[in-house]
Amino acid sequence: MRAFLYVDLSSTAGVTFQQPLLEQVTEQYPELSILDLDTQSDELMQHYAKKLLQEAEQSIICIKGDRLNIGFGKLTPILEELLRPEKGRLVLLLGWHSRLQRMLQARPLLQFKQVEDEDRVLEETEQFLRKD
Repeated sequence: MRAFLYVDLSSTAGVTFQQPLLEQVTEQYPELSILDLDTQSDELMQHYAKKLLQEAEQSIICIKGDRLNIGFGKLTPILEELLRPEKGRLVLLLGWHSRLQRMLQARPLLQFKQVEDEDRVLEETEQFLRKD
């Protein structure tokens, strides 16, 4: 199984219901299991995300941030799982989040890339999935 997890830490988290990026990922990669979380996601959603990551042979975690550096909200308990270096896991930071960026850079074994736009997320996803 392959997974794509979208985590919205931006200032619009929980406000925007339509996610064009997720629609594109779903359309281009129908075989991926896709789940999205934001700073208000409850324990059940976090449980599903953790289970998905543990069962996936390949997983991409796309974390959207912005310069407002919103906190982690209810996602703090699952953050460690999201940032665990695993073979077959890619973490993409879409935009900016200075605190998260420092946390990601402090994990040299983590496969991590910072990207500036959704087109780049799609390119990185394509490259990562083609490796296998």
